[in-house]
Amino acid sequence: MRLYDRDYSSLTPDEQSEWRSVKAKETVSKVGDLAITVNLFRDYPKAARHFTSLFPNNYLDIVELKDENRLHKYVKRFQQVLESPQVNERKILNFINKNQAYFIVGSLLKDRYSFGHHDAYLFPEFRLGNSHVVDYLLVGKSSDGWSFLFVEFESPNENITLRNGELGASFRKGLAQVSEWDQWLDGHFSSLTETFARLKSQSESLPQEFVTLNKTRIYYLVVAGRRTDFLERTYRERRKKLRDNAELLLHYDNVVDAAEKIIGRETY
Repeated sequence: MRLYDRDYSSLTPDEQSEWRSVKAKETVSKVGDLAITVNLFRDYPKAARHFTSLFPNNYLDIVELKDENRLHKYVKRFQQVLESPQVNERKILNFINKNQAYFIVGSLLKDRYSFGHHDAYLFPEFRLGNSHVVDYLLVGKSSDGWSFLFVEFESPNENITLRNGELGASFRKGLAQVSEWDQWLDGHFSSLTETFARLKSQSESLPQEFVTLNKTRIYYLVVAGRRTDFLERTYRERRKKLRDNAELLLHYDNVVDAAEKIIGRETY
């Protein structure tokens, strides 16, 4: 369930030394016993940025958003995957996971949700018990605390909408899964807490939002189809789902747009 090849729950001696060196520069002066400090988090070695986070192996590193040339290339390749004749949801997931292009998923938080700009984490193929697997779980923090976004990727090109704009089989399938997840959370949130406890940093405690279910902090997102599949009736249904059930429906061109927009930004 971790995102990266290496384990960020510990640091090498060289990484510890480099981290201490940067931290020493955070104290710029003293007034009596009061230290005047600056935050040099972005200057920490990458491993230390992960190590100091709540979930070291699932942290979405904000510094990498500044690697603009590399990320733009990933977005271009992602578009090529979407345009390929045999594309399906599995090939899309494989592209993101094998290339560690996780910023594409993380970008879905920006401008659509009010959390994630203080801290953001991504959990791929997140299991809910033995029966359900969520494509991606995004966990984000704001000044209001922590919230959770469960993401399901469906087909980009099959049975997206009907001729009149009503939702087709792909969206209905995704929404059916969302309904099952929502019911599962009602009775098994403590199991989720146990999973987070295993994945967190040993030096951190789980915030209360990870322990007690609060449905106002739970959101769902289903992605299917392309921009041309969405008609006025589709957009009306999307607004209704978001208003009534905290369920957002997007097409893959929305994902491309979000990924392009997040590049160069300061946070998710």
